[in-house]
Amino acid sequence: MLYEQLMMDSGVLTKFNLFKRITQINQSDLSITQLSEEKSLNYQQTFIILNDINNDLKKIMKTHPSILKKAGKIDSTKLLVTIDEYRYFLLKKSVPFQFILYLLNHETPSVDDFCERYFVSRSTVSRKMLPLKKHVKQFNLRFGYTEANLIGDERSVRVALFNALWLGTRGTSWPFESVAFEDAERLALAFAEYFPLSRTYLGAKELTYFAAIFLCRTRKKFFVPYDDCYDFLMMDNPYYDFERLNKELGPAQALSEEHSKGESSFIFFLAHYAPFYTLDDDPSLFQTLHDFTTRPNLVYELVQEFLEYAKSNIFIEDTESLDNPIIVGNLLNVMFTFYALRQPFPSLERLVEAPKTRSKANKFLETKIQQFFDEQAQHTGRKFIYTIKKPLVHSFKNVLLPIYDKPKYSEHLKVGVAFEHSFLLVSRIYQFLNDLGFVDAAPYKEEMNDEYDLVISSSLLPRRKTPDLPLYFWDLSYKEDELSDLYRVLQKLFEKKNIVQD
Repeated sequence: MLYEQLMMDSGVLTKFNLFKRITQINQSDLSITQLSEEKSLNYQQTFIILNDINNDLKKIMKTHPSILKKAGKIDSTKLLVTIDEYRYFLLKKSVPFQFILYLLNHETPSVDDFCERYFVSRSTVSRKMLPLKKHVKQFNLRFGYTEANLIGDERSVRVALFNALWLGTRGTSWPFESVAFEDAERLALAFAEYFPLSRTYLGAKELTYFAAIFLCRTRKKFFVPYDDCYDFLMMDNPYYDFERLNKELGPAQALSEEHSKGESSFIFFLAHYAPFYTLDDDPSLFQTLHDFTTRPNLVYELVQEFLEYAKSNIFIEDTESLDNPIIVGNLLNVMFTFYALRQPFPSLERLVEAPKTRSKANKFLETKIQQFFDEQAQHTGRKFIYTIKKPLVHSFKNVLLPIYDKPKYSEHLKVGVAFEHSFLLVSRIYQFLNDLGFVDAAPYKEEMNDEYDLVISSSLLPRRKTPDLPLYFWDLSYKEDELSDLYRVLQKLFEKKNIVQD
């Protein structure tokens, strides 16, 4: 489920989606009728929602110009408020988002106090929190209402809180009332070298949010214990500085030896929590590869065995792509996280990616990865895989999909080309089709009509005998931008041909 669906009720979500759509169109004379048809609303509903949006914009920015025009039109080019700012404006009135902010920012939060502060009943809180409650339950987390809190493995709790706050603000605001930005930034900078995301613009901001949540939770005495699963990586490893945290916190906020060890290990664990690596020259990637390959551990064994399996069963013609350090490092991070947590865990990506239709290549990749882990889960010492197999397979697939040559492992389009017989006329279109990688193009033959996915023809003659022939008329005096239109048609046909019919 997408983030906004968890946090907003249906009316607010409709308003947000309409705002998002008008920002995408960016047009000075956008028809309200067009918008209402796109969003399956009647005209009056759409006009009322747009009027609400217009009023909201003035609340966010007093000098914001009206986007409403006469004759049933709006001017979305006048928008000065970003999609992130508007999302945050709406979320500040959303019970789930308010509740998360409240449990983080107040010293002794309780549901009764929350209801009193926000003028809502317990039943309203329970009802509006239901989608979010169902979402976190899959990670073995639950909301406590006597003392307002998110309860479960503290590592997953903090990541879930980060996801909720970061996706709600996208860095446009500082939502932490109990933590000064400077304190969080200082802590984030102290440990930045461990985190690949610290080297990117938004990643550095994300790290500061993580640091703020860390401070919120530890100041309320919610601590992460040390996990023995980290021993092979962190024990007697000078790279992981277990003294740094208390030095940074200072004598007044220093943690006990036990809590300092647990919280330091959590920071280091967090540096491996996701497939963060994107840069070839990332020092933290080199360190990860060094540590996992030189210290005996099950994580590296599983990843190495999987890579050998994948080279023989999946990437048969492209084995060298699996030797890419970025791929290996990201698979190690994914495997390490599941090895340590032994359960599904919150993921930012799952909250922002809309469900997509599965292609045959996608299904093939998933099936092959599934087969590997099905077999591994039978082995003594690896049976923990059984309980996390589904999200583990999904995570491995997501790491490999970008390098998986989809055209190579998919059904190509069969395209007939019916042009006048001239090299100068046909060579450019053949080059274009062949460069796509998913089209098998050859001169049109009438006896193969049933086999074609598309016929590209400079004449409509082929349709006379076969009216239902999938023919795309191509004017020989075409302009370059017309190739874009042809590409879109071919891409849609390719996706349709390779969709898995469940």
